[in-house]
Order: sequence, then structure tokens, then C-alpha cells
Amino acid sequence: MSKSTSKSHLYRNPLPLLLSSDHYGPAPNLIPHNPLSWVVFGWWYVSTICKPVPHQAVQVVYEDHQFKVYDDVDIARLWQSGFFGKGTLSRSDPSWKVRTIRRLGLNDPDGVAGFSSEDVTKQRREERRRFKHERARVQQLELAKRQGMLSEQDNDELVELQEKLKAWRHQATVAVETPVVPAELRPEDEALLEPGTRNLKANIEYLQLQPVEFFFLYFALGAVQLSPPRSFADTVNALVPTPSASSTFLVEYAVYHHYRSLGWCVRSGIKFGCDMLLYKRGPPFSHAEFAIKICTTEPAKPEEWSNISALARVVGGVKKTLVLVYVDVPNEAGFRDQWHNVDSTEGVLQLINSYKITEILYKRWVPSRTRD
Repeated sequence: MSKSTSKSHLYRNPLPLLLSSDHYGPAPNLIPHNPLSWVVFGWWYVSTICKPVPHQAVQVVYEDHQFKVYDDVDIARLWQSGFFGKGTLSRSDPSWKVRTIRRLGLNDPDGVAGFSSEDVTKQRREERRRFKHERARVQQLELAKRQGMLSEQDNDELVELQEKLKAWRHQATVAVETPVVPAELRPEDEALLEPGTRNLKANIEYLQLQPVEFFFLYFALGAVQLSPPRSFADTVNALVPTPSASSTFLVEYAVYHHYRSLGWCVRSGIKFGCDMLLYKRGPPFSHAEFAIKICTTEPAKPEEWSNISALARVVGGVKKTLVLVYVDVPNEAGFRDQWHNVDSTEGVLQLINSYKITEILYKRWVPSRTRD
């Protein structure tokens, strides 16, 4: 199985929902002119319709004003099915356990010690550094050749380096080197192991969900269960302690729910100074295409043009398109009437639908690129 095929298979589910085809297998082929295929399909349909798919809710712990997922199976499910959350000890996907087992050469009873995204990124940066060094050497030798000062030995080196650079440009994959296992472990590393063994004691990393991510999983999908248990109304009141039409959480969730419902993978945009990033499939497949800046239409909170210009410059430097999302919030009187019904999912849905979203693509004008 190729790398792209295995990646597509691993992240095949866009949302952490268990379908009947995943649990019972795909439906058998139905051939209209074959009576036997009708019998097989009818038996499969009756047997599956009478046995609903078991609901497996992810346990989310609310503590220290954070939404945390500790179970390794739940963490993998949320990340591999929609790229929800972030590992607290990793760049994005929770890979601390994988990296620690590889770094210390520990026993791997679960077979999880593969290559993490951090390993690939580190190796890619090292190869890029070597590539730039070799390219500078080639330019130096080419200059000497044009000046007629190139010896036969330097000419052989030039040909060899040119072939190496050509191979690097056409290289499709990154070869990740196996880390050197230290002969003696540091005291902080030994504290992670079970006494007298080479087994990792526990995974100290957990998955942290943004409030909008948690509420989307909780309200829109029903895929998570909060611990300690709370009623639906208490959960909403905890997320919006001071209800108002311009509440930051409600505005952000309206935008998050909007793009998730359109099939986008939505991630935090704090790395580039924006509110959200939109991926077509997810971080393992490609870079984010759009950066989202949320703007409200309230006169009391106008957006400074200098801030938008600075953000557009940052976003343009990383090959992304800036999208200004203007959110029309409902008036306070209408909001108060709808807020009394947030003790049910229908009431929350009606409240979210009262927020209107308008998108504007912002592109920085560069005079040097638009000359006649």
C-alpha cells in the first residue's frame, strides 16, 4: 500500500461518527436481473435495520476551564476522523508517545512507534539546509568556471553536485533517519518508565479541544460525553457565562459551524494571527488554503485597516487567501427571546441560525505584479 493510499485509508472518515457500513461492512451488490442478489441484499438489510449501530461517545473531561481527552483510543478517533483538538506536547497531532518510544528505544507492545509529523518536519528542514549549502557551492563553482579558473578536480565536483541537486529536486519522499538511542537515560526520562523495564509507564499527553470544537461535537454531532455529567442547559451556560448577542463564543461558533457544515476542516489560526484556517481535507494532506478573520458589524468594534493590512501581509507570505467573515448578530431583544430556549438542541439551532455570515476575499495589491 502506497503512502498516499494508506493516509487516505487512515483518515477516511471526515467526522467521528460510526456508520453502519463501518460496523457491519458494506452492502452487498444488488443486480436487478439476479434474484439471488435480491435475497442476499434483503437479508443484509433486515439484519442491519434491526440492529442499530452502537453509539460510542468520546469521554471529554472538563477541568481547569479546558476540555481534555485522555483515552488513547478516543484521542486517535477524534484526530483521525476530522482532525479535532491538539496534542498538548506536540505540534498538532498527539505524537508524544510515538516520539518518546523512538527517542529512547523503548519496548513497543502496542506497535505505535512509527514516524511522527515532527520527525518528518525535522528531517525535511535538515535536507533543505543541506540543499541550500550544496546549491551555494554549485554557484561558486559555476562562477569560477565562467572566469576560466576551474580546475579539473573542481569540474568533477561541479558535475557531481549538479546531479545531486537534480536528484533532490525530483525526490518525492523524505527519508527519516532512525534516532540514536542514548546509552544512559536522564533522570526525567527514567521517571517515565516502569521500574526495571523498558516500558513506558503512561502517556502523559492529552488532547485539548477548543470550546467551539467541543460544542460542535457535543451539540451538532452528539459524539462526545462530558465528564462530570451536566445537563445541556448547564453546558451552554458554562460556555456563555454572560449571554449577549455579540458573545465571542457564539460568534466564533456560528462561523465554525458554518464551515464545518460545508465540509471544510477547520483549525485554529493563531499561528498566523487569524481566527481560523480552512483545510480541504486536513493537515496531513495539504496546507490550509484560506485564513479566516472574523469581523462583527457592530459600530462599537470597528476593524482597523492597519491590522487587516498587516494580517494580509502575513497570510500572503505563507501562500494563503485571507477571508474576512462579517457576522451580522441579532438584536438584543430578539436574542433574549431566543436565549430562553437554549435548554434544547432545537433552541440552540434556532439561535445559531439567527447569525448571518457574509464572506469577502481580501487580496493585497502588489504594484510590481500588476504592471502593464
